[in-house]
Amino acid sequence: MKWIDLTVPLGIGTPPWPSYEPLQVKYSKRLATDGANSQLVSHSNHVGTHLDGEIHFYAPGKDIASLELNGFLVGPGVIVDLSNATGDYHIYTSKMIEDRVEVRPRDILIIHTGYHHFGWDHPTADEIRYMVKHPGPDREFADWCRRREIRWIGVDCGS
Repeated sequence: MKWIDLTVPLGIGTPPWPSYEPLQVKYSKRLATDGANSQLVSHSNHVGTHLDGEIHFYAPGKDIASLELNGFLVGPGVIVDLSNATGDYHIYTSKMIEDRVEVRPRDILIIHTGYHHFGWDHPTADEIRYMVKHPGPDREFADWCRRREIRWIGVDCGS
């Protein structure tokens, strides 16, 4: 199995989801005065690369700690490149996915829209496009994911 690191750099410039706390770093000790450096790092759970547990939208759902590493979070999957078929506010569909890749039941689905190029850590950064104007799925896509029993979906944009 090939492992793919999907994380984006995390720093004080990483945009949080709108209305959520951004990442903050505060020195609590300094080498010169306290004999050691120590920092306090705080942020909401919607900063940078993250996974929303079921409990985020469904009160009796699983939290992140309850998700199985093997069998759910790690497993077979497929990457689909929609970067040449999407743009600001565009909608993608299951047909667009199936026209490009074979999606098997219980696959992990990674969607490449190209909008990571607008992330805070790129020379082409555009926070409005990254967080607001990115493409997204329609209702039919959500129903298709349920029928295909897609384990989880990853996207390369702010949401």
